[in-house]
Amino acid sequence: MVIDDEYMILKGLEKIIDWNEYGFQVVKSARNSRQALEYLETNEVDLIITDVNMPKISGLDFVKIAKERDHKFEFMILSGYQEFDYVRTGLKLGAIDYILKPVDPDALIEALKKVKQKLESENELKQASKASLNLQVKELFENDFDSDQVTDLIQQLRLSPTEIAKGITVIACNRVNDKEKVNQLCEEYGQSLKFSQNCIVDIGFIGGRGKLLKFIRELEDRQIIAGKSFITVGETVYDLSDVNQSYEQAVRLSVIYKFYEKSNKFSNNKLRVDWLEQATLPKLSLVKVKQAIALGDHGKLKEELSNIFNELSTQGVSPSYVRQIAFLIYSEVNVQVGFDERTYQDYVTRINNSENLKDIVRLLKEITNYLSDNKQESRDYSENVRQVMGLVKRNYQEDLNLRYVSDYLHLNSDYLGQLFKKETKISFSRYLNDYRIKRAQSLLKGTEQSIADISEGVGYTTTAYFYRNFKAICGISPKEYRKKYV
Repeated sequence: MVIDDEYMILKGLEKIIDWNEYGFQVVKSARNSRQALEYLETNEVDLIITDVNMPKISGLDFVKIAKERDHKFEFMILSGYQEFDYVRTGLKLGAIDYILKPVDPDALIEALKKVKQKLESENELKQASKASLNLQVKELFENDFDSDQVTDLIQQLRLSPTEIAKGITVIACNRVNDKEKVNQLCEEYGQSLKFSQNCIVDIGFIGGRGKLLKFIRELEDRQIIAGKSFITVGETVYDLSDVNQSYEQAVRLSVIYKFYEKSNKFSNNKLRVDWLEQATLPKLSLVKVKQAIALGDHGKLKEELSNIFNELSTQGVSPSYVRQIAFLIYSEVNVQVGFDERTYQDYVTRINNSENLKDIVRLLKEITNYLSDNKQESRDYSENVRQVMGLVKRNYQEDLNLRYVSDYLHLNSDYLGQLFKKETKISFSRYLNDYRIKRAQSLLKGTEQSIADISEGVGYTTTAYFYRNFKAICGISPKEYRKKYV
């Protein structure tokens, strides 16, 4: 944007050089500071070239006002030979350069090169920072974070503890054509806890149910989610450290939708639409179900399943919603049992074909019998996945992560992570965490080692992080576990 109260100078600046050749475009020519401030209220610019000596609001006062209003831009000042006091003040305000009138095209070009170099450097830093933040949120969602990192992330994103207490619900926006539109809507709603990969944007939506459902409706009303793109939503949690539980549900539902879609399990479009409508609703918490499975407490598991389906029956929810809850419970059983692909898909199909609540309850009882009967399926994993599992079993005490494992196997980490999740139905970090907790359970029951020694011995860097993960998975602390099961 160029600002000058003299019409001829303003028009001359527009035509003095080929701006596009140097990577710029004049988007606005303003005759005074007021016009320029009005433009900035609804538009962003990278560079402003302003005359310093203008009536009412000088160029330097314009810069001060614009910066006070938190507008971000680089600026250069135009000045006459007798205006060096203005130049000095402008440089103190952060002017990247000054240009004397009458404007010399070569001097202007040199100044633009300087601005472009600075803008490109800043953009590179922004992109690196954005990529780093994207990775941090991804690791948080996948439960690859300790409590100190969670605290740091809260500060980076300026998340409000008061808002977090209203609930965090993961929304998985799948097959998104324009991720920027999703990001824009997130900005409007003040949602910064998100990450994207490929054509998926995962949002940790912070706020109550009403605000959440309004946000989802807006995604659909604005056609951001349309055509083949779709939304799946996990449960609502009330602690940032538990966000992986919601994320896991949202991801699993997206996977099962793609399976149904690909294998033509929706007999008509009405069923497909109804399934997707139910997928946008927050899910019931299955934390107690997961904990009962992790503890091998089959009586408690039966009790929790009864509570869940009694609640669903009382609420009179859609059959599609009930099937989705059933699938999520089945997924937790599969983590422990490891059904072969044929058995896994057979149960998925039977859940989808269940016509009423009674059928689903009967089917889940059959599935959970694999736990109580200690049945273990022998999965036919690929060589790469078997090697990953072998590395975990041999080196779980070490500081393991997917990047280390992929480097060891000379494979791309993104590819390996996707392959592992596809075959095991859980992420690498979830598999590693579950394996470590199982080893810890054995040591708590079979040895007299201190909890701190066990924590270190199974690969946790801090005892606090071990305690948090153990309690999240088992529902009780390591000390309570030892007291109960020894």
